Amino acid sequence: MKNYWSDYWAQGYLTSFGQDIKSNYTGKLKSCWLNFSEKLNSNDKVLDIGTGNGALIQLIQDSSSVKFNFVGVDKAVVKEKVVGIESSIILSNVSAEHLPFETEEFDAIVTQFAIEYSELVRSIPELFRVLKQGGLYQVVCHEIDSDIVKPNILILESAIRVQSELLAPLKQLINALKKEDNDLINNNISIVNKCVELEKKIHPLAIRGTRYTDFYHFILKNRKIDLEKAYYLFSQELEGLIYRLSDLKQAALSAQYLKQILASEGSVYKETLIDSNKEYIGTLYRGYKL
Repeated sequence: MKNYWSDYWAQGYLTSFGQDIKSNYTGKLKSCWLNFSEKLNSNDKVLDIGTGNGALIQLIQDSSSVKFNFVGVDKAVVKEKVVGIESSIILSNVSAEHLPFETEEFDAIVTQFAIEYSELVRSIPELFRVLKQGGLYQVVCHEIDSDIVKPNILILESAIRVQSELLAPLKQLINALKKEDNDLINNNISIVNKCVELEKKIHPLAIRGTRYTDFYHFILKNRKIDLEKAYYLFSQELEGLIYRLSDLKQAALSAQYLKQILASEGSVYKETLIDSNKEYIGTLYRGYKL
């Protein structure tokens, strides 16, 4: 795996939605984990698969008056503990397909917007292997037609076009800025503006999610900085965005097989998660190891 997810979590994001969600999850997502926490017992050992920086662990613990013992795992490099929760350990570089735990070690297992990124025919049997007999699990996953995934696919498509078609004009503008040639600068500004307008015609909002226009205006206002370095950092961020959103798209496509695989291992309850504003969030699966 490339380091894009590790780099992402290192920026301190709590959730996988970056700047779009600055604190923890709210609404229907929060309430479904409140309901889950009420089914747990004090000091239960809970495993969070694909924990990131521990947003789900924090959400579950904050929803309960009793304390649980949490272990989080993530394939990326993440923090070793959840801030403010002493009874938490997070292990980096751990894949869902190969969990480093004893059979029937956990009282409960949770995962949110994570397990669908794995190879499900291998990760789901692993989940049930380390879950105790009668243990509870809850999975929240993306769906390809959800109100979370659909706009991100549009951003992904825009980011790919930006990378292939709009980076070169931006680089030419930076070269003109370094030369301080006003005629050349104005000509390149005109070219970039036309490129942006063409992209907006494809979809008026998607390009905003790539941060291209933000970076474009930033360099126009900060012409004395190291423009080459700024361009390199932006191009790397764009590549990371494409990587993460490609991952998201594939994960959402894989999620359609979750119920079938879960049902082969234990009981399954399925719920479509719709928030109070009618936003389609994804799907919840919950059950016990039989």
